[in-house]
Amino acid sequence: MAQETEAVTEQANENPTAPGAQLAGVVSVQEAELDGEVQSRTFGVRIAQANTDDAKASVVAEQVNDSEERLSELQQRKQALEQARENGSVSEGEYRARAAQLHAETKNVQRLATETNETASQLPTEVLEKKGINATAIKALSQRASELSGPEVAAIAQGIAGPNVGQQARPEVAGDRGSDVANRTEVGDRSGAGPERTPAGERTDVADATPANETATNGEETESPGGGSDTVDAGQ
Repeated sequence: MAQETEAVTEQANENPTAPGAQLAGVVSVQEAELDGEVQSRTFGVRIAQANTDDAKASVVAEQVNDSEERLSELQQRKQALEQARENGSVSEGEYRARAAQLHAETKNVQRLATETNETASQLPTEVLEKKGINATAIKALSQRASELSGPEVAAIAQGIAGPNVGQQARPEVAGDRGSDVANRTEVGDRSGAGPERTPAGERTDVADATPANETATNGEETESPGGGSDTVDAGQ
């Protein structure tokens, strides 16, 4: 299997993509990865906000249906792209760029299916059955997404956007993702606060930190904080 993947990668590298097409592919992949991150975070927030197992199961059911629809759409787009390549209606560079985008979007579906399965595994079986959720079907969805991309498309995507295309940092458990988003939002709200203050409530601005007895510009020493009798003329 490793030799087959290596051979496919070498074949993909032997078909260089024009700079313009490669740039378009990179941009499309980045947009797809960003969209996937948003979808993952949104799912995590919804799970975190669901207060009961029944509510969480409803979110899981909606996500499963959405992932199935997305995967079906990706399958149709891949078939259409393959046909366009065969009949010559798209250039090789355009084909590779669009294939890279499809790979990234397919990875999004696969990742969400995995996260959905993890969440479903934490819910009671009777609650899942009530919502018509089939844990086996969720696992199959992730496998279908993996097979849809395949080694050839994966190699093309890596040739367009680098070896880490479609690979995001492993997100936390869905409920923790929602808490993380809330915490980072709170920190962001505090970032607009005024200058930092000391525990006594005093500002730490540089302008307020003039040392005592500092020589003034007129040649005289400034008055010390403790009293005025010590002021002497610098020329005396």
